[in-house]
Amino acid sequence: MNPVPSTTDLEELWAELHDTQSGPLSAGRRVRRVLADSPHHCFVGVEYPSARRVFSVVTDSIPANATNGLLITSGVVVEPGSVPEYGTTLDLVLRAGAYTDIFTALVADLLVMLTQVTAEPGGMVVNRLGEWQRMLAGVSPDGLSREQQRGLFGELHTLSDLFLPTFGPDAVYAWTGPDQQLQDFQFEPGSVEIKTATGHDTNRVLISSERQLDDAGPGVLFLVTLALDARQGGRGMSLPELVRQVRNQATNLGVAGELEQRLARAGYLDTQSRLYEDRRYALRGRTVHRVTDGFPRITEQTRPVGVSDVKYTVDLLAAARFLVGHEDMITVLEKKA
Repeated sequence: MNPVPSTTDLEELWAELHDTQSGPLSAGRRVRRVLADSPHHCFVGVEYPSARRVFSVVTDSIPANATNGLLITSGVVVEPGSVPEYGTTLDLVLRAGAYTDIFTALVADLLVMLTQVTAEPGGMVVNRLGEWQRMLAGVSPDGLSREQQRGLFGELHTLSDLFLPTFGPDAVYAWTGPDQQLQDFQFEPGSVEIKTATGHDTNRVLISSERQLDDAGPGVLFLVTLALDARQGGRGMSLPELVRQVRNQATNLGVAGELEQRLARAGYLDTQSRLYEDRRYALRGRTVHRVTDGFPRITEQTRPVGVSDVKYTVDLLAAARFLVGHEDMITVLEKKA
């Protein structure tokens, strides 16, 4: 059985197909079959003269919503096609070079899926592409911004260090940060918002809305703040290193697939990990506050009439009486209804 090509393998295949040193190529496609032992006929290719990358799956049934060009992102489209001697195909086409990383990650994922099923692939491929379309809604071809990298590092560090050892698989399901929920973790007894702070003043954290520190909902609310030293190179851990650590934990707990979906929705793709390797984070300290009456904050109940879309900064020195230990937070979150 041929192994499933990795993203590196795919890049090498496309590079070989794009080799024009032997002279100019006529219009058409150069293709290479992958998953040769699979019941599905799958091809990676390069289309000339545009030199566009293509991934093709032979299918007897192309869903109607893919016949007119289904946009996955502005740079990746699904189109009907064909491969000589094999017949009709469903084609994933890279239209803009800026989306190369996303395209490669998407093809690698589809190949894994196709090794796991034997049924006619057309509908399944389109359904999977629909999931990616939703996951990639907030993904940039330039990768995560510095602020997004730091925020994701804070959530994953808390997941790895506090929640996975305590709650096991439930911790991954409780991680709602990638879905832009009000708080980053939502357990049955309460919720947890994660903030990171760098620089000299790590006691000031930015709150993104009047609902983020609102404890009017069910359960208790905690604010966890990680003080980080961030630098290019040096000591500490990079975001890709932390991702690998959390993946190992999730695999051992049997929830690797759930974690991968959340990482993608958070905008983290392995094909872009090289963009984050040089930036490293060292934890200087962690504080936990229980957010309740008297905590310095703005909520829907306290904002002035006519004011909305509130963003503000909290000075945690003014919230010293709300400090609790992380063990106390865990104890509260472990309580069953």
